[in-house]
Amino acid sequence: LIARPAGAVVGTSGATSDPSACARACLFLSVAAMRLLVAVISVAAQAAAGARPDAGVVPDQGECSEITSCYCIKDTQCGWCATFNSALVGTKSGPRGVYCPKWIATPTDCPTLHCAAKADEAQWWLECAVVPGACFLLWLVCYVWRELHYRLNPAPSDGEPEVAERTLGESSAQAEQQTKEFFATKRTYEAFCKGMACPANERIPTTISRPYELNLSDLSTKDGDYEKSRVGPHRLTVTIRIALQWRTALGATLVDAAGLMLLCSLWITIMRNVARRMDKESYDWLALATKEIGAIIAPLTQATGLLLSFYALNRVGWYWSVLMEGHVLQGRCHDVAMIAGACPVKSEADWKARFQLYRHLMLCFFYGYQAFTPKLRFAGFDPLIRCGLLEPCEAEQLKLAHRHPGTVCEAWVSRWVERNMEKEARQQMYHSLREYRACIASIADLIEQRAPVSFESLLYIVVYALCAALPFGPSNIDYANRQAVMKGPHVATALGTAMLCAFYLALLHMLRHVQAPFDDIGAPHDALNPIALMNSTERKLRDYLSAPPPKSKSAFAAAVTQVPSEEATADDSAAAETVG
Repeated sequence: LIARPAGAVVGTSGATSDPSACARACLFLSVAAMRLLVAVISVAAQAAAGARPDAGVVPDQGECSEITSCYCIKDTQCGWCATFNSALVGTKSGPRGVYCPKWIATPTDCPTLHCAAKADEAQWWLECAVVPGACFLLWLVCYVWRELHYRLNPAPSDGEPEVAERTLGESSAQAEQQTKEFFATKRTYEAFCKGMACPANERIPTTISRPYELNLSDLSTKDGDYEKSRVGPHRLTVTIRIALQWRTALGATLVDAAGLMLLCSLWITIMRNVARRMDKESYDWLALATKEIGAIIAPLTQATGLLLSFYALNRVGWYWSVLMEGHVLQGRCHDVAMIAGACPVKSEADWKARFQLYRHLMLCFFYGYQAFTPKLRFAGFDPLIRCGLLEPCEAEQLKLAHRHPGTVCEAWVSRWVERNMEKEARQQMYHSLREYRACIASIADLIEQRAPVSFESLLYIVVYALCAALPFGPSNIDYANRQAVMKGPHVATALGTAMLCAFYLALLHMLRHVQAPFDDIGAPHDALNPIALMNSTERKLRDYLSAPPPKSKSAFAAAVTQVPSEEATADDSAAAETVG
């Protein structure tokens, strides 16, 4: 059929009737088979020599011939042949004209993500330095800001090296200066007997620089923000300004939080450069090690949340108990004075007895807070003598107290009740006096309530360990993706780490200082001011013990019209005898 002569007849079976045709067909098939065999042998030889089966002439490599590293194929039509360690023109399936077993078509698959031949090396280092540089400037600003505050507004102290060795009976001029709002008023018997007619310069001051407890409203209006205009600043800006003050919990930890943010930014910068320059196998090992830091952070976060929340709730509740105990103590003192003030005054001796009770009640109140208030701790006896609350002879007796001067003052008050009260009034006075003494003791008992040393040390270790580990294991970064690690500056990661560390450290700082609730040196905004409570109590004591009885109607009319009558004169004489 292949080479059939003209005029040949084909049978029904499809075979030719010419015998020579079959011979020519067999010869043709033999030649074709030989050519196929030669082609197969040629292909095998080309494969052994490194050429592709479809290779003809190797195309011109152009810009690929100038590429010296794998990552330099970025933004080109070239790929990287790791077998020949050179760049070739090709596609994702392989190079053109050449066979390469280890073909890299995309830059992200390169062993390193660094191209030394590119001209953007300076730009890369500039981008890497922006975030750490900004974090360093922020840390420097916080550090200088805090140091300036320490220099310009030093914490009040006695300034003497032997201050820690003093006892409660010793005097300090600086301590008296710090508490001038309490010691400035001279308490005299004459002013006490004047009662409600006492002039303003002899009265206990009604205003004080700090209330018993500060709150955001007190601090917001401290500079007159809401008094200068009807529309004050936004609550958020005022709160941030207060929270960032150098002795609040957040302001005190700003330097530490900024330092941890700087550490986090430096670690991220190192990882960006490692992802760019380290080979893929070594980087994968480092990325796995960095990812496993999360296995440390996760249990530390759980332990910190458990310990810190439990401890914080209890200490804040304890702080409120100390605060409320001061108001209860104030009320018990008022109860004693109210019952004593109900007794009639018949002679000057009764007025002197009332003035003595007034002094001793205030001494009990003062000594109940003195040991726990830094600015009262070293006040001594001299300021009390100068302000009129203590007599020199009484001070000599208080110096001989076995435990505390306040105990002797409580004994004096109980003896006063025994001498000056009678019958049912005496029983009520004793009951109120017992409650008054119990409240004074409760303040000391509450101050001594502390967490066990093991629990407190464990809490500190867990919080500090978490803050130390957070900069090295940010949970939002996928370190397995080298391209993502290398490209992003990760500003939010560093900022988030700083915010979380600032929260934990500020909460720990607040819990540490709240254990001394009257310490206005370490944490002035959170400290209670017992002097405000004492001044308020003392003003009410004077009203209870020195207020005259109400005048009769006729005496009041006579005083208004200034026309004395016989009945008004009699009433006035009776009222004057009762008062004086």
